[in-house]
Amino acid sequence: MAPAGVSLLEVLIAISLLGISFGAIFPGFSEGLRTTGRLADYQQEIEFANTKLNELALDPTIVAGEERSGDSPSRVRWKMTAELMEARPLSDPDRPAQLLRINLEVTPAGKARAPGFALQTLKLKIPEPPERP
Repeated sequence: MAPAGVSLLEVLIAISLLGISFGAIFPGFSEGLRTTGRLADYQQEIEFANTKLNELALDPTIVAGEERSGDSPSRVRWKMTAELMEARPLSDPDRPAQLLRINLEVTPAGKARAPGFALQTLKLKIPEPPERP
């Protein structure tokens, strides 16, 4: 009859296998955490870009050919350009309605080789009527 219990060799083999599997699994977890952090930063940049583009689309002071840029508090750099796509006369030919394309480029500030992206929207700008005396 074989003695009951576990031999020292079996314990050493089990510990070795456990160490090898942990050594293979933990780098994958570490890379997953880094990727999750990068995705969270990218999501924050996308949310900022959507908000900024909506803000620019509602801004009545934007004119064709204008450029604006700045940095957000969350360290996102942005640049806006407005270009005239088309102008159509209204009842007053001196004040045509304008269709502007607003281009917004967004890049993370301070991150080397970090990818940026661009968003675009169209804005219809109808000039204000002149003030009557």
